[in-house]
Amino acid sequence: MATQKVMGDIITMRGQITENTNGVELNIFDGRYDTGYRILEFYIAPSDPTASNEIIAKLHTSSTTPSIAIWNWADVQEIAWASWGISTSGSGADFFLLDHDNMVIENLYLSAYNTVEAGGCNYYITLQKYKLDAWDGALNLVTNLSQAGPQ
Repeated sequence: MATQKVMGDIITMRGQITENTNGVELNIFDGRYDTGYRILEFYIAPSDPTASNEIIAKLHTSSTTPSIAIWNWADVQEIAWASWGISTSGSGADFFLLDHDNMVIENLYLSAYNTVEAGGCNYYITLQKYKLDAWDGALNLVTNLSQAGPQ
């Protein structure tokens, strides 16, 4: 059975990306394959919360995603999803979801779609570092690279 030991290190990443961005790299790789990070929180908000923004964003383990405006929960590379300001006439509202089985070994990427031109997307992410068996790290890496197929 795989062993995962919490190392206690919690990292907070926060920043802002421009609208309609595909695959902003959030570098967390420490050069080791026997450590990984689990996403604990993922929040987004527009740079101007008083504007009529509609934003959708996702965290993924590939450098780009096929569509920044579409979520695919069957894609093992997508591991967290969030939305902000989706109108009540639409099919959703503010939303946050994490794949609680996520384990990021190398880098993490953020993509966001914003309906406001030149509208920034703030992000706030917390991650916790884990110590892994070397083979478990390799297995997670294969999953992150989507060679494992749909889960």
